[in-house]
Amino acid sequence: MARKEANTAKPDALPMLKTTQQMSRVSGIGENKLRELMDKGELEFVQNGNRRLIADAAIWDWYNRAKTTAAKGA
Repeated sequence: MARKEANTAKPDALPMLKTTQQMSRVSGIGENKLRELMDKGELEFVQNGNRRLIADAAIWDWYNRAKTTAAKGA
């Protein structure tokens, strides 16, 4: 009898696109803040039915635009 190939995907692997709840856990940014950023057009997302899905790259893009650089020592 032929043996089935084992699924090599990690069971705890996160999807490429995440819901606001998933992204909140990963990024540390609150769900309401993520929704606010999407409503303002500051955070890119993909609309899938009623769900808005966010890519990791969208968070990094927003971070790079919103960050304040630290002042160098005098």
